[in-house]
Amino acid sequence: MRNNVSQTLKKSVAALAVAAVLLPPAVSAQSLEQAVASALDTHPQIKQAFNRFKASEEQINQASASYYPTINFDAGIGREWTESPSTRRDSALYGVDENVDLTRREIGVSLRQVLFSGFQTTNEVKRTEYEASAEQWTLFSTAEDLALEVTRAYLEFMRAEQVVVLAERNLASHQTIFEQVKQKTDSGLGSTADLSQVTGRLARAHSNLISAQNNLSDSRVAYQRLVSVAPQDTRIPVPDAIMLPTTLEQALSLAKENHPTLKAAGSDINAAMAQRDASKSNYYPQVTFDLSASWDDNLDGNDGTTANPNDTIGADVGGNSDEVLAMVRINYNLFSGGADRAREREAAYSINESKAIQLNAYQDIEEGTTLAWNARVFLKQQMQYLRQHVEAALETRNAYDDQFKIGQRTLIDVLDAENELFQARREYLTAEYDDLIAQYRLLNATGSLLESLRITTPAVWDGENSNTGGAQS
Repeated sequence: MRNNVSQTLKKSVAALAVAAVLLPPAVSAQSLEQAVASALDTHPQIKQAFNRFKASEEQINQASASYYPTINFDAGIGREWTESPSTRRDSALYGVDENVDLTRREIGVSLRQVLFSGFQTTNEVKRTEYEASAEQWTLFSTAEDLALEVTRAYLEFMRAEQVVVLAERNLASHQTIFEQVKQKTDSGLGSTADLSQVTGRLARAHSNLISAQNNLSDSRVAYQRLVSVAPQDTRIPVPDAIMLPTTLEQALSLAKENHPTLKAAGSDINAAMAQRDASKSNYYPQVTFDLSASWDDNLDGNDGTTANPNDTIGADVGGNSDEVLAMVRINYNLFSGGADRAREREAAYSINESKAIQLNAYQDIEEGTTLAWNARVFLKQQMQYLRQHVEAALETRNAYDDQFKIGQRTLIDVLDAENELFQARREYLTAEYDDLIAQYRLLNATGSLLESLRITTPAVWDGENSNTGGAQS
């Protein structure tokens, strides 16, 4: 697009003057691609989205843990004071103290494997996978939007830079006219009214330059906030014409097919469906396999080595307890007060909410795509007339200047012509950059801005489980 505009501008000497302003040389330039890559590497929004994605991947691992058995080990040692029917009986029979104080020891290990959970584990794994997929697509969407922000800031900075150049040229022209009029006035050939008029216009030119410099400073700050470095030696980027859609219908189709926000919304719908399926698990019995072993000593006031004072052998009569247990258990909840039905209805509402969010996202993307497309169409038409305005204003300014020198034009005519040329150049400059921004907006709307900039996202964004594969609803 930029090359086409430049070729058209070369058709006239006036257009060459415009092009000289709009096309500064780029030596050791900081490209748009470099700026976007720097922002993706440093911006907090990207770091937030990335860490949310990685956290959601860990939730997959948590859900998958239910496929494996749980193994627990417990042990304890301490003093146990016991007064019970057993100790009182021993006290009556053997004449010992009915209060028994022993060192109690316990060791146990247990294993539980869930054999059937009503498909809860399977559905929970699916849910977390889809949620991770949604976070992953959100990360890509955040990167696309940040790339557009950087692009806009990059182009706004360049536009502000060139408006300063125009303002400086405008000031120089007014300064030249002022000096000419002042020289005439000092020699008695000019009027003080003309000097006052040109003095006021010169002050306005100074004000325009200061305003342009202020805007340049603001745009530099906005750029540095996004990219983390100050802009330097920027150059006009050229959008990838091959990736730009040629019709609005094609643009909308590409947006619907490729935009990461829509894919994230699709994954959210799938996650809600998996949540609904998981909520039905309580309608089934839970089957588990339990394996446990325990070794206990000195329980319940019974000495594990000596039964009573009259025993001549250290027989074990209950102080020691060793147990190994292997069981298959079934647990079936028959009534929970309607909580299971309510949980299922909650999940159904969540599905409808996710679908509404997806529809809203599509409407937003459709609107953004259409607006970007319309901006391109109308800006193309507008730029033709703005270019003609610049050419005509330049010719008028030159003609008025020549005519003023021979007394055929007033000073106000010359000053008005100079100001109109400045305004025409600034409007054309604004339109040209708006056209570039519209093209990048269109690439962003179709979800292909990063691809068009040839920026490769880090491999770690692909995740551990290929989550993007499950993003379609």
